[in-house]
Amino acid sequence: MGRAEDSGAAGVVQKVLKQARAWGFVTVSAVSPSNQWAIMPIGRFNGIMMPNFLRPALCRIAFLRAAGLAFLSAVLLAACSTTHYRESADKEAYKILEQKSPEVPGMLKDIKIDRGPAPDLSALATIQAQYEFLGPEVDESGSSVLGLEKALELAFTHNRDYLSQKEKLYLQALSLTLDRHEFAPIFSGEISADHVWSAHDETTALARAVDTMAGAPAQLLQQYSDAVSSSGVMASRGTASGTDSVRDTSIEGSTRFGFNMLLKSGGRIATTLTTNFFQFLTGGSGGSASSTLAATFTQPLLRGAGKAVTTEFLTQGERDVLYALRDFTDFRKDFAVRVASQYYGALQARDAARNNYLGLKSFETSLKRERAFQEEGLKTAADVARLEESALRRELSWTNSVRNYSQSMDSFKILLGLPTDTKLVLDEAELTRLLERGVTMPSVTTEEAVQVALTTRLDLYTQKDQLVDAERRVKVAANALKPGLDLTATGNVGSKSGNRFSALDFDRSTWTAGLALDLPLDRKAERNGYRRSLIDYEVATRNASLVEDTVKLDVRNSYRNLMQAERDYEISKKSLDLNQSRADELKLRAELGLGNIIDQVDAQNALTAAQSGVTSAIVDYHISLLQFWRDLGILYVKENGMWEEIKDV
Repeated sequence: MGRAEDSGAAGVVQKVLKQARAWGFVTVSAVSPSNQWAIMPIGRFNGIMMPNFLRPALCRIAFLRAAGLAFLSAVLLAACSTTHYRESADKEAYKILEQKSPEVPGMLKDIKIDRGPAPDLSALATIQAQYEFLGPEVDESGSSVLGLEKALELAFTHNRDYLSQKEKLYLQALSLTLDRHEFAPIFSGEISADHVWSAHDETTALARAVDTMAGAPAQLLQQYSDAVSSSGVMASRGTASGTDSVRDTSIEGSTRFGFNMLLKSGGRIATTLTTNFFQFLTGGSGGSASSTLAATFTQPLLRGAGKAVTTEFLTQGERDVLYALRDFTDFRKDFAVRVASQYYGALQARDAARNNYLGLKSFETSLKRERAFQEEGLKTAADVARLEESALRRELSWTNSVRNYSQSMDSFKILLGLPTDTKLVLDEAELTRLLERGVTMPSVTTEEAVQVALTTRLDLYTQKDQLVDAERRVKVAANALKPGLDLTATGNVGSKSGNRFSALDFDRSTWTAGLALDLPLDRKAERNGYRRSLIDYEVATRNASLVEDTVKLDVRNSYRNLMQAERDYEISKKSLDLNQSRADELKLRAELGLGNIIDQVDAQNALTAAQSGVTSAIVDYHISLLQFWRDLGILYVKENGMWEEIKDV
């Protein structure tokens, strides 16, 4: 029994290996004379001697390995690391941004969305002093001193909103890579392999012999006796007309590789190469393998035909990236103005705290003097009480101004992308430079400024381009109303007979060509789409007109604000001079015991307000000037966030 099983196993091995060799999957270098050992150079069994009874199982493994070799190779090739995919996406998206950035004035040449290093303030100078005018609650000792340019650099590197805007721009470019990919050859592949176990009833050899018997009774008996003898089955067992249960083990699989390509004319080419193979391992015998090559070409002739219609989504994708670049450039201008405004605003709040503190100290000095006069009988209790009340109010103003300064600093730290507990102080030299610079109005009239803005504003160009987009979409929607008429050509080539799956038989191929007409019997959706496109065009026309008027309004309002800021500054300077002279005079009279308490209080309050007013006016003017250049469209922001100084239009 063991030899019979061994012989059957050897037959299975020889059968599998024969077919495997025919298909080029495996090779057998030698078989031992005793037929008990074989050298099987397959996979990791290469060159290893093994007993014959293991060969059926190992052969199944080897065949499965061989049949799945292409499958595993394809999986390994396709399963590239996530790092590869990320780098590939970045390479394409960054290349698109690099190509289109020169089309937008003021746009950065290099944009990266990778997370940068953590903010490093170690190179900045620090202060060790504790400022009395900030009170005991605000301790700035050990804080880093931050200048305006460094603040802009931090904001343009770490601000969360700015990073989100960069990512939004990147995603727009990434979307374009997919639109472009639609017109490239798109390859596909699929490999499958199955190990099949099955069982079925099969007529016995004796029963098949009985079915074929013919002749006289004596001949039938002789034929039956011969059949029983050759089959080794006793007739008394009652199997002459019976069946045997047969178990089959087989391998079957298929591969499919192809590509399709959309042409800019609207046509599409698609090809597919399919290979199927089947092989019995036990039970049955034989196997099969075949291949089929199929190709299809479809070209719309009416609806969907032409480059303008087919590439509409690509055209829009290209223009959307340009719009995104313009929006990002405008955002950078707005953001630079926003950072500068909050920077100077925090310095202004600090200056207000100092002025209120100095005003409080002045009241305390006056209060000591007036109490001394009261003890001498030169002042009444009511006069002193009046001064005490004013001192309390000034103290309240001081504490509020310190609170406002602390809140301004925390908000500014968030704007920079820094933690709110970062020890930071702004460079007061920046405010001094503004005061030294003073104000100088641009030598341009309102109408000249409007004309500059109509020439340079990026949002106006975008709105005009979107009007062109709407006009183009009307034509595309009109094309969808046409009948569908497609030219189609197909070809089909099978493999040659004899399990030669790698040899295609082009002499026995099938080719077809024809036309397919889709009558425009139901075009309600297309009709609605066309009508919607017409409305969208009208909306875009109105929006273009609205944006132009809005640009004019922005420029005129900015110019008015700038003129008002200039007047406010000039008036604030004069007011400071007047109130300083008044306060000095009243202080001198008070020291002589001649002053009036109410006049002293009013003079000191007016002086404090005038001091803060000058700071506020100079800050408002320079922020208004930045906004004016921005609204004209000529505020160009450098990579580090600092703007280029504009001497004149």
